[in-house]
Amino acid sequence: MLRVVTTKPGEVIDFATEFIENMELDRESEKKGTVERVDYTTSVYEDGKTYPKYCNVYLPYGYDKNDKSKKYNVLYYQHGNTCDPEIFAVPETQKLFDNLFASGEIDPCIIVSTTYYFDVTKDVEERKRTGQVPAGDQNFPGMKGNFYKEIVEDIIPAVEMKYNTYLTDPSKKGIKATRDHRAFTGYSRGSVMTWKVFHYDFEYFRWYAPMSCHTTADKGIREELSINEVIDYVTQPIKANPDLPFYIFASNGYPNDVMKMTEQMKYITKAEPFSYGKDPKTNNIYFALSAFKHTDLLVPYYYWNSLKVLFKA
Repeated sequence: MLRVVTTKPGEVIDFATEFIENMELDRESEKKGTVERVDYTTSVYEDGKTYPKYCNVYLPYGYDKNDKSKKYNVLYYQHGNTCDPEIFAVPETQKLFDNLFASGEIDPCIIVSTTYYFDVTKDVEERKRTGQVPAGDQNFPGMKGNFYKEIVEDIIPAVEMKYNTYLTDPSKKGIKATRDHRAFTGYSRGSVMTWKVFHYDFEYFRWYAPMSCHTTADKGIREELSINEVIDYVTQPIKANPDLPFYIFASNGYPNDVMKMTEQMKYITKAEPFSYGKDPKTNNIYFALSAFKHTDLLVPYYYWNSLKVLFKA
């Protein structure tokens, strides 16, 4: 079942938004992808320690490791509070990714599920209950918020040098050269991380899809920000790299979601140098409002909308 959710100017926000609820993603698919675990280590947290970590890599139906002529774009997904990289690695949820590509409307891409937690297997009950276990996204006391470094220095080389991607040189120079083929997205607490990646890693990613949470501009999640602080934070990387194209497809639920994101988008979409619309050849930002509640399990339904735009320039 497909249902188009539209908001008229002034109804929730002062411009129109459109979101397609595709509940057919939940059906069984004959074209099944696979999920593989990629282990790596990171030592970017300035505490003298090296942490063993892993991410899960979804390879779409038809991926052939021996076919080097077929290269794939890569979508990095950061989960929300209390979750882990296994969220879409089980059959009940993996089929949602399978069905994203089964219709042929969206080009297959590699999807990488990352985590800011240092060890998702440790203190599991506390992680699932509060999410407050050691993490590197600036939301755990005493730990540097250096996950934006981990994604570039450790995760991208580990993943993209292993699979059929556009990356051939794992240096920062090589990662910058292939930014057109790389997106970063996140949900809730992972959406906060997406805005942070946009701010710090702009040279390495062209495409962004923050879902259901606002930018904190490197402050605490509950701290108040002025509009000027928000605009300054999201425009700094653009001003520093005026020749680099980018696109943000932001999404939020309504009415029972993080409405601070919607408040921020009222102003971000109108700031220079943003151009609102769904054509990445001429626009660079869009905002979609769903009627969904707040849960990471709905992420593929958001992707049904954003992946029709991401990677399309």
